[in-house]
Amino acid sequence: MKQQIIHDWLLKGLQLTGKSLTRTQLEQAWARMFFAAAGLLYTWLHGSSFAQYGSVFLAVAACYFLYTGLTILTIPRYPLSAFRTITSPMLDIFVVSFAMLVDGGQHSGIYFIYLVIIFGNCFRFGNAMLLYTQGLSLIGLLAMTAFVYGWPPNGIDLSLLCWQLATLLALPAYVYLIGQNAEDAIKARYEAEKSSFNLLDKGPVPVFTFELDDADRPCVLYANKATNVLFGHRHTMLVGEYVDTLVLPEDRDEMVRFCLETLAMEESAGERAVNHLYIRGKQSSGNMLKLTCTAIRMNWQNRWIGVCFMLDITQRELLQEQLEAVHKRGYMSTMVAGIVHDFRNVLNNMIGYAELLHMSSVDADSRMQLEAIMAAGDRGSEMITHLLKLSKRQDSEIATVKTSSQMLTGPLENIIGLTRLQMPAHIQLVCEIKKPLPDVAISVIEVEQILLNLINNAMQAMTSAGKICIRIGNDQQHRLASAEQGALSIRVSDDGPGIASENLDKVFKPFWTTRSDTGGSGLGLAMVQRIVKRHHGTITIDSVTNQQTTFSIHIPPFQGEATATTETPLIPAAIQSPAPAPCHCLLVDDAPDILKIHKAMLSRMGHSVDTAENGQQALALLNTHGQTYDLLITDYRMPVMDGLELIEQIRMLNIDMPILMVTAYGEDRNLQRAGQYGAMLISKPVTIARLSQAIGAAMQAKRDPKT
Repeated sequence: MKQQIIHDWLLKGLQLTGKSLTRTQLEQAWARMFFAAAGLLYTWLHGSSFAQYGSVFLAVAACYFLYTGLTILTIPRYPLSAFRTITSPMLDIFVVSFAMLVDGGQHSGIYFIYLVIIFGNCFRFGNAMLLYTQGLSLIGLLAMTAFVYGWPPNGIDLSLLCWQLATLLALPAYVYLIGQNAEDAIKARYEAEKSSFNLLDKGPVPVFTFELDDADRPCVLYANKATNVLFGHRHTMLVGEYVDTLVLPEDRDEMVRFCLETLAMEESAGERAVNHLYIRGKQSSGNMLKLTCTAIRMNWQNRWIGVCFMLDITQRELLQEQLEAVHKRGYMSTMVAGIVHDFRNVLNNMIGYAELLHMSSVDADSRMQLEAIMAAGDRGSEMITHLLKLSKRQDSEIATVKTSSQMLTGPLENIIGLTRLQMPAHIQLVCEIKKPLPDVAISVIEVEQILLNLINNAMQAMTSAGKICIRIGNDQQHRLASAEQGALSIRVSDDGPGIASENLDKVFKPFWTTRSDTGGSGLGLAMVQRIVKRHHGTITIDSVTNQQTTFSIHIPPFQGEATATTETPLIPAAIQSPAPAPCHCLLVDDAPDILKIHKAMLSRMGHSVDTAENGQQALALLNTHGQTYDLLITDYRMPVMDGLELIEQIRMLNIDMPILMVTAYGEDRNLQRAGQYGAMLISKPVTIARLSQAIGAAMQAKRDPKT
């Protein structure tokens, strides 16, 4: 009953004005105050029966002012009130009817306030409220006239009464028709919006909309069923709540900032602006949720609102944390090498299938998503390569890389957002990145590793509520700064227990830790120091016991020519260059998935392919069709007969064909033997571009052995 009244009498009519329910009702309440004060003054000065009814009328007026004042105070907190919707017009009509009685009855000019009440409710809340207040006005006028006629007995002016009744019927009827036309005009838009929200309400993705209230605080305007299920609330309970109540207290400022930024975004031509956030949510039971939020701004009912789509990644993040714990406990070179090999095979399949789908896809959105998958695969390949280098304690000079400011900022914001999701509920993470950052001679992945290890170190040190502050910027005053650019400055502070002075010179030693009983490996800070030293940076510690610990890192700006880049193009330019002539290939790999994807790549390039699952099968095919194959592509590690044994047997049979060896063990020194037999190496993951280039190089080397 209450929801039906609010919808039909208030919310439906608000479509005509586009104003919020709170604002509209406040405007009406203040208008009541003004007209009541004016009417009271008029009645006191002009009322012919004021001496007879004045004391009662003043008491009624006082109650009316008190009721209206309380209404003004309660509307912001309870804008949806069926009781107020029904009783306020009744009280308005009663006071006006009483004022007419005090002012001489049906001849009083206060009669016109009936029309003010009717039209005011109509213009604010639509035709439903017009009909309701019109009916009350007719009842009030007739009741007042009957009272005048019957007590004490007086005559009434029937002609005037007829004109008054006709006016109360005719003028509102005319306004009703105007209002009905306006409501019909917006009905189509309302139905379209309603159907859109119905689709959202039935969808599996949690979605809520928000807007700014009168105090410029983001509050929930709508939440679908999936959102209520996610947070454990009953339907509609979230409507009207501030958005920061959805998250942990430590992340409320981040959530408010996210919503304000979304509402302030401006779309470029033909492209909608999108805002992203990683945040920790809070269920009604108190449990913590790890969420990714994607928000857009849209125009709805002539005002800007935000639409936020949420994804619960709590379980996925718990699994990721478990995998990281296993990795830290087993930080040994042999284990890392094995993980690198397996992961390269996975990346090989992922990138390969994505490339094939990308080449055949015509849908722009699908191509963009596939490009993102390929970019993530290349990024994963870079990361595990750096991990393997660190595990083997390679301190030799690395190739100079250049990471521009634009390439650095976005990934750092993302990695910090992901880290926030892994934080315990009692820790607040605050980040400040002052742009622009300098161009630096270090890869994005290594900067991410520095940040992750420093944040993890601070998080493990804090056993109670506290804060971790990250400040990243461009330090022009540091000694590593150049005349053109400052040094990259990274400061990570926490208000944990601090580091004892006698332990400050030990924290960078591998495997030294004071938290071995809680999962500490003693390798995080050692990795940070190694990365910083490799790039000629500096690292310092400032710690005050039980107050604050700050790690300060400075990386020099980029100088000179880059010999490598940190970003791999999504679709390499080389893939558009002329491909090598079609040839007959023998493809050897023990992994069915890799065999399938590499065969698909070769077929896509126009080559014919025969396959074998190990070296022994490949030799059997070569003995049968040896001279018909133009190229051999083989894996390194295989059962029965591996790739090295295979190419040794091929050369012993005097089969002179180009050979490509594809391997995830690019760091294995035994692979140097492959060069002795004229084989060329290509490491996993393999892309169509790299495979095409490698085939072209192998065929060219056969034609020109001196090359």
